[in-house]
Amino acid sequence: MTDREDAKRRWVRSTGFLAGLTLFISLIIFFHGLLPGRYIFFERDLGPYFIPPRFFWVESIKSGHFPLWNPYQFTGHPFFANPQYGVLYPLNSLFFLLPFDIAFNAIIVLHFLLGGLFTYFLLRELKTDVTGSLISGLIFMLSGYLLSVHSLLTILLSVIWTPLIMIFFRRAIANPGFKNEVLTAILVTFSFLGGGIEIVYGNFFVLLIMLISFPSSHSSPLHGVIPGEAGTQTTFLRRQETIAQESGFPRNKYGAGLVLPGMTKYIRLVSPYIKGMRSLIVVSILFLFLSAIQLLPFLELFHHSIRGKGVSYQEATIWSFAPKDVLLFFLPDAYGYWLDMKKYWVNQCWFKTLYTGGLPFILSLIFFLTPHPRPLPQCGEGNKNNFPFSPVGESEAEGRGKKFFLFLMLFSLFLSFGKYNPLYPYLFKYLPFLNGIRYPVKFLSIFIIVLSITAGLGFQRLTEFSKEAEKKRFKNLLIIFSLVFGLFLLFLVVNHKGVEEFLKLRGIDLPDFNRLSVNLHHAKRFLFYLTLFFLLLRVGHEVKWKWWTKVLLVFFLTADLFGNMGFYGKVKTQDYFKKTETVEIISSDKDRFRIFSTPKTISFDIPILIANASSLNIFKEKHFPAPNLLYRLYDIWGVDVVRLKRVDDLYIAFVNSPSISATNLVDLYGIKYVISVTLLEKEPRFELIYSRLEGLEGKKEDLLKENTVKLYRVRYPFPRAWLVKNFKVMDDDAVLSRMISKEFHPGDEVLLEEEPIQFRNAKLGVENPKSETRNPKPSKRLVGKVEFTSETNNELCLRVEAKEDAILVLSDTYYTGWKVFVSGAREKIYRANYNFRAVPLKAGEREVRFVYDPLSFKIGELVSIFTLVGIGVYFAKRKRHVT
Repeated sequence: MTDREDAKRRWVRSTGFLAGLTLFISLIIFFHGLLPGRYIFFERDLGPYFIPPRFFWVESIKSGHFPLWNPYQFTGHPFFANPQYGVLYPLNSLFFLLPFDIAFNAIIVLHFLLGGLFTYFLLRELKTDVTGSLISGLIFMLSGYLLSVHSLLTILLSVIWTPLIMIFFRRAIANPGFKNEVLTAILVTFSFLGGGIEIVYGNFFVLLIMLISFPSSHSSPLHGVIPGEAGTQTTFLRRQETIAQESGFPRNKYGAGLVLPGMTKYIRLVSPYIKGMRSLIVVSILFLFLSAIQLLPFLELFHHSIRGKGVSYQEATIWSFAPKDVLLFFLPDAYGYWLDMKKYWVNQCWFKTLYTGGLPFILSLIFFLTPHPRPLPQCGEGNKNNFPFSPVGESEAEGRGKKFFLFLMLFSLFLSFGKYNPLYPYLFKYLPFLNGIRYPVKFLSIFIIVLSITAGLGFQRLTEFSKEAEKKRFKNLLIIFSLVFGLFLLFLVVNHKGVEEFLKLRGIDLPDFNRLSVNLHHAKRFLFYLTLFFLLLRVGHEVKWKWWTKVLLVFFLTADLFGNMGFYGKVKTQDYFKKTETVEIISSDKDRFRIFSTPKTISFDIPILIANASSLNIFKEKHFPAPNLLYRLYDIWGVDVVRLKRVDDLYIAFVNSPSISATNLVDLYGIKYVISVTLLEKEPRFELIYSRLEGLEGKKEDLLKENTVKLYRVRYPFPRAWLVKNFKVMDDDAVLSRMISKEFHPGDEVLLEEEPIQFRNAKLGVENPKSETRNPKPSKRLVGKVEFTSETNNELCLRVEAKEDAILVLSDTYYTGWKVFVSGAREKIYRANYNFRAVPLKAGEREVRFVYDPLSFKIGELVSIFTLVGIGVYFAKRKRHVT
């Protein structure tokens, strides 16, 4: 018992535990604003795009319905197939252990902590001391980059795994083995399940660059066996078999390797990369198999989505990293993007803050510009953790380490610049999969991670310098820089007004920049910390980095990074989930219908007139489609970056029509309620039933003409499912063209793209542009009844009574994976009216059941399960064999 207590005390006192505790406490202080009361993170994309889908799938699973399909948005849309929703992401299991809002916040904060810890672990793997590792962890965890992407949740959930992926892939190429390859593949899968597809794409580039930069000496079969080096020709011949086996070359008919003396030069170049390439291939294959349950449905969705054939270059390069925005690393929001949303959208900065401060760049430059002060031990078979990544000699390891990290930083910037990079059009055209990825600025994650790593390595250099003989030049440089920046700071403080007037005359103020007073404050703060850091580095060097100097450096680094504190939004949970009066009215209607919020209403560029116009109230009163998921309301639109192309085409045709009544698509969609800031007084089909005028001054007639939120009800709404007799067979372009004309009436006819087998020889009314018209006169609407009996995420049941043979039309999205059973018998679903479903029915009463059962999900599920079982069996046998 005493030994156990002593072990616990030693562990608590260990520097590793204290480093982790430092990261944890720093993070709690950073996000202390969430602690009092019940708040939920609410900023940028979190409110409209990330909270509602997660709430939907969590509540669906709790009620026993897996969310393969989302019936509430886009007239129905694949849900699980999009990895951005993170249904299978392991850490999202917190949603089932805690209340939703607490779990949502905890997941975000936890990923900040994991990002810091994983970076710390990577530096420890590189034999960096605890302080250097802690500095790296703090820089990444509290960086402006990570804080900015917390509102782009998929990036946060995916990017924090990159340091851990680097650790295990490093081990895999240093000492090839299946264990580290499996762990690397699992971590890449976690990153993919987090939803950051761009991060996973970038991670494979990181692994490839690691492989090229650090070939493993263990993979070279030619060591000591090449003629002229081995000593005798006999040795060379005796080793041919080994060379052939390890290099992958063929054997002759006698079983001997076919390695000839003339091939040795080629093999010498290739062989160091063979086992490393094998590791990368194994990791890639395992990743594909492990992620198949998510990957196959995603690829299927991607193929049918607006990105299936790639996106335009203009769209893909939105949110490129402008070179001028490098300034944001040192001055938060220097250009005032967040003062004016129009300016933000025009400049497309994407980051709310990039502030990193001066110390990370100072330490990183020290790493790159100074030689390593001590001999580097060789990486033997049992010594896999030496700096930096591969088993090479001192100078080669140092050079490769610097080149590797420098290349990663430049590669990251090269991609991040996007449209500002003159070579990016060629990458966009020829680099696989890049034409399906938007926002090049996302690739800046690699730069931030490498900056954090090299800062920790730079501090390690400093501590080793201090143990060597006196380096007067280096010490003098530190004190000179401290004095120079201190004098700049003093100049700004003493001549504040003069500097302010000077900069105003040169336009360094609104509207091109942030308020000058704000930028000057940040500049003084930056110069203060630069002066302090250089002074601390000089003092630390002088006293050979005693513990108290390390503590001071970590403390002031944290204080500097806390300059980002407050750069996150929060609202009270009950206020976020509270229904507006508009939603209350719609929710009270239990019919089957859909909602339409006009584009002008949901546009970020169009202000709305309401009392108490807080950001939350504006967000809620605009009634974006995605938050309707919170209340299970059916909408014709939604938010999904990989939405189906036909859904997109039809919606664009609808909203681009001259007026809401210029077509009959309101009926086709099954719209009953319209939310609009535009007055629809000239539209007799719509009656005004509510307007958000509370707290506004003025006459009601005048206020209705302003951009106030108004709720209209369609006087005679069309159902979501109905019966028709007439159909026309047309190609997809002709279908869409006819649908946007006033002549198209969804209750009179249905437009198909192939003729139903059941009616080819029947007398049902049909018109085919390519054949003779059999029934040119439109018939009256059929007498029949369609009743909804039940509906869940993945299943819809109807009871249909048809007086004669007819076609059942359902204004729900047509998509592969849907099956229909008519009175228990499987039937075919036809694409109707460009994007919807149709089922031919015989006369009589029928039970019609639609079931979403995608083959891609079932195949992916089997592949992933068998892969996990196989990995488990392998390690179980391996453990038994070792035992």
